[in-house]
Amino acid sequence: MTPLQRAQAFVFGPVAAGRLVAFRSLFAATLLYYVVFRWRFAAEWLTPVGYHPSGGASGGFQQAVPLLSEAALPWFGVVYFASIVALIVGIKPRLAIWPVLLGTAYVTGADRLAAFTINKIFLGGLLILALAPPIATDAEGRATIRSAWPLRVLQFTLIVQLFGAGVCKVRYGDWLAHSDTLWYQVQLNFMTDSAAWMVRTLPMSVWAGLQHLALAFELASPLLFTVRRLRPLGYAMGFGMFLTIAVTMRELVFFALQMCAFFVLFVDEARLHRLRRAFSRD
Repeated sequence: MTPLQRAQAFVFGPVAAGRLVAFRSLFAATLLYYVVFRWRFAAEWLTPVGYHPSGGASGGFQQAVPLLSEAALPWFGVVYFASIVALIVGIKPRLAIWPVLLGTAYVTGADRLAAFTINKIFLGGLLILALAPPIATDAEGRATIRSAWPLRVLQFTLIVQLFGAGVCKVRYGDWLAHSDTLWYQVQLNFMTDSAAWMVRTLPMSVWAGLQHLALAFELASPLLFTVRRLRPLGYAMGFGMFLTIAVTMRELVFFALQMCAFFVLFVDEARLHRLRRAFSRD
């Protein structure tokens, strides 16, 4: 087999889909947590009760999107939340994912100025899952998919996200020139009470170490996740970085959980299958 054929088989050949199924559930669970938190402001976001700038006022960023009536909002919520839960537990996932995708697109488009970056990541991930070929079960009970491209695209997404963030820190930030950059950033708009305590308590050497570990993780992520023997180190560094983000930066816990959901895409399929069989026996 030529290198080109191997590359084609890697991207488009059949592959075990246990990682994809696990990611779908974790990704949807993260979305559910995020939406439940934001639903407190649903009326302001999705109905005429709130402020919705015109395209002219927003420089063309916000386009006109039909808003829900206050009476229709609970029905939208029932369908949207039920579809997310169905996706988490695996009830008719190929059907459930479409209202989740369309609902997320609508919620994002209704007030793009208030939407976060993670909305776009949710939309991209859900679209890939919606367009993926059907997942079937083989004779041994393993989930399989006839083309690996959804798995590869999602894996590539995580690596590009992390490596790109590291490159931006080096090129446009001062993460290499100074050792107090992280210490300064945790004191900005998203600062939590935990971050305030850490800033007062931890010496600058600890902040410098956390800063350089985070940068090393992002720049080394292509190796940490593609080289199997390095993946445990990648998981440890990644979980540590996103735990720090979740603890020190208010509401970025949703982004941290979203990124950690991508880690399962690199877990060994045989290990996932053993865990699934162990839980099914219990």
